[in-house]
Amino acid sequence: MAEARDGSHDRHGGTASMRGRTLAFVGTGAALLVAGWLAQPRFAPATVRPEAERVLFPELSDAAKAASLEILSFDDELATLTPFKVAQAGGVWVLPAHENYPADAKDQLAAAATELVDLKAIAIESNSPGDHEIFGVIEPDAEKIKVGMTGVGRLVEIRDTAGNRLARLVIGKEAKRSATAAPEGGRTLRYVRKAGQDPVYLVEIDTTKFTTKFDDWIEKDLLKLSPWDVRRVVIDDSACTFGIDEASGRPSVSQERRGLYELSYDDKTAAWSAVRLEGFDKANKPKDAPLAADEELASGRLNDLRNALGDLKIVDVARKPAGLSGELRAETKFTEDREAVMSLAQRGFYPFASGDILSSNGETVVGMRDGVEYLLRFGNGTTVTGGDEPATDAAGQKSEDAQPDAEVNGRYLFVMARFNESLLEKPTLEPVPEAPAEESKAEKPTAGDTKATDAAAELAKADAAEATAQAAVEERRRVERENRRKQEEYDEKVKAAHKRVRELNGRFADWYYVVSDAEYAKIHLDRTGVVQRKQASDATPK
Repeated sequence: MAEARDGSHDRHGGTASMRGRTLAFVGTGAALLVAGWLAQPRFAPATVRPEAERVLFPELSDAAKAASLEILSFDDELATLTPFKVAQAGGVWVLPAHENYPADAKDQLAAAATELVDLKAIAIESNSPGDHEIFGVIEPDAEKIKVGMTGVGRLVEIRDTAGNRLARLVIGKEAKRSATAAPEGGRTLRYVRKAGQDPVYLVEIDTTKFTTKFDDWIEKDLLKLSPWDVRRVVIDDSACTFGIDEASGRPSVSQERRGLYELSYDDKTAAWSAVRLEGFDKANKPKDAPLAADEELASGRLNDLRNALGDLKIVDVARKPAGLSGELRAETKFTEDREAVMSLAQRGFYPFASGDILSSNGETVVGMRDGVEYLLRFGNGTTVTGGDEPATDAAGQKSEDAQPDAEVNGRYLFVMARFNESLLEKPTLEPVPEAPAEESKAEKPTAGDTKATDAAAELAKADAAEATAQAAVEERRRVERENRRKQEEYDEKVKAAHKRVRELNGRFADWYYVVSDAEYAKIHLDRTGVVQRKQASDATPK
C-alpha cells in the first residue's frame, strides 16, 4: 500500500509538472500573439470611426469655387520636385510653368476639384508620423527631401479666387485590395493625408484627374482646320544654317534647297495632283523634276499629312519676343533688335528686313477652301520632358517597365496665317444684256382711223415690240441682280477669310510651338514621301 501510494504520488506529481509546463507554453504563446497584435494595427485598417467618416475638406463644398490647382510631384531617383499649376490671370486660365500659355482648364479643373468635393475617408490607417513613409504620404518639401528618399507622395492644392486654401492633400500609394473590392471606373483605393496633419486615411479617388501632362490642359486643336477643306499643299524641303560672319560681325545665312513640291487636292474626285515638282542644283537654282513613267504621287502619305494637320499636337511652347507685326512679319525695328533676332535664330528662324522669315528646316504651306493659308515654318530640334507621374503597380510602387518622365525629341514650329485669294473660286458673272434702244413712240392706230389699212395688225405689232423691250429690261435687271448676289457672296467670303486670318494670327502671335519629331515627319515630307513607285497591277493575263 505504501508503495502504491508512493507510485500514485509520483504519477500525480509528474502530471502536475506537465500541466505546469503546458500552461507556461500556452501563456508564452498568448503573450507573443498579444505582442504581435499590438505591433500590427498600424498596418491594417482600423475600424471605421465617426471622425473617419467626415468629409476631409468641408471648405470645398462646390467645385466651382476652385480658382487654381497646384500639383507638386517628386522624382525619388533625382530627388527633384516638379511643380505644375493652372490658375486664372486677367480672367484667363493660364499655365504659369509654361510662361502663362492659355489653358483650356475650366472643365479639367472642375473635374479635379470634384474629386475632392465630399471626399470621405473609408478608414483611418494610422495616426503615427512614422508610418508616412510606409503609406507613401510624406509631403514633398524642397527643404526636407534627399536623394534616395522613398515614400514621398504627390501634393495637390486647390485655392479659391481670394487665394484661400480649400484643399491640400498628399496622395500616396495605392492600397492592395481584391478584385471584388476594387472601385469601379478610374477610381482606386489610395492612402492619403491632409497636408500638415498626421492621420493617414484610405479613400476612393481617381488620380487621373490630377494630370500634369501639358496637352491635357490646353486647346488640342492648334490650327483649327478640317482636313476635308485642304485644297493645296506646298512643301519647301530645305535646310538653313545661321552664323556670324567673322569679318563683318554680321549674321550670315546659308541655305541648301532640296525640293519644292506643290500639290492640289480635288475633293470631288478625292484625288491628289502635282501642280509643280522641282529639284535644285548645287547653286540652289530650281529645275523641273516631274514624275517618271514608273512613279506616282504617294496619295496615302499625302492623306496622312492632311489628317495630321487636322490633329496637330504640340508638346510644349515658348514665348516669342515682342515686335512682330500683326501678320507675324518682321518689321524693321524688330530686325534691328539684336536680342529679338537672337531669340528667333536660337530656335532656327532668321528674320529679314524685308519682313520674310527663313527657317532652318523648311516649310509647309497649307491652302484651305475658304482662302486661308497656313504657313508652318520648322526650326531647330529640342527636347521636352514629359509631365506625368510614372506608372505604378497596385502597391503604389513603380512598375518594372515604368520610365521616369521621358524626354521627347521635338522641333520648334513658327505658325502664321495669311489670305490667298487664288484659293477662293471666283464668281462667274453673266454678260449683262444691252439696254433696248429707245425708239420714238408713234401713236397707235385706232380702229376709227380710216386711213390705216390694217389697224389691227399695226396695233399688235406695236404691242409685241413693247413686250420685247420690257422683257429685255427685266432680263437685264435679273442678270444684274444675280451678278450682284454672286459678287456680294464672294466679297463676304473674302471678308470672312481676312477675319479668320486676324483671329488665327492673334492666337499664334506670342508663341513658338514645339511638335514631336513624329509629327514633323508627317507634315513635312521630302520627295521620297511625296512620290512612290507605281504599284504593280494585280491583274494578270489568263
